Amino acid sequence: MSRTGGRAAGVGGLVAALALACLGWAVWATASAGPDEGEDARSGGVRSGDTQAGDPRVAGVKVPCREALRFADQERLPSGAKDAACVVQHGIDTLYDIRFRIARADLDTWLADTYPDLELRTDCAQEDADRCGGLTLDPYAEGGAVAVELAVWDGSDGRALVHYRPFNT
Repeated sequence: MSRTGGRAAGVGGLVAALALACLGWAVWATASAGPDEGEDARSGGVRSGDTQAGDPRVAGVKVPCREALRFADQERLPSGAKDAACVVQHGIDTLYDIRFRIARADLDTWLADTYPDLELRTDCAQEDADRCGGLTLDPYAEGGAVAVELAVWDGSDGRALVHYRPFNT
């Protein structure tokens, strides 16, 4: 075998070894994240201490709205708020997403009382939101929030869908 042929065979062997290592890793990763990940076959639920299924760092987890509101130092939903749903996500920061419906006038009153420096604008990053705004809290909330964001979708019935998001960073 020529000297060049020996090098080509050596490089080919290295490429084949790397390809097999990658294939082995892909098979392991796929098997590790199978449909039963995080579930206890006896209970059909998530095992305690599991960091995959239902992990708030990966996807939002429903929480009591009282918990979400405490994070922003709020005792309750704004007067007139209905159909509330609350979710938390943990990662580098903690974000609560508090969603509710409210009459626009009640929303304006709550914002004026609670966050007088929060200005709602119409040039939102969420292009389908009618109004949005953000505010850094000064001082920070004792519950942990350092800022809040609001996105508002105005309904034709005089009510608004609000996404109120306190978070820390």
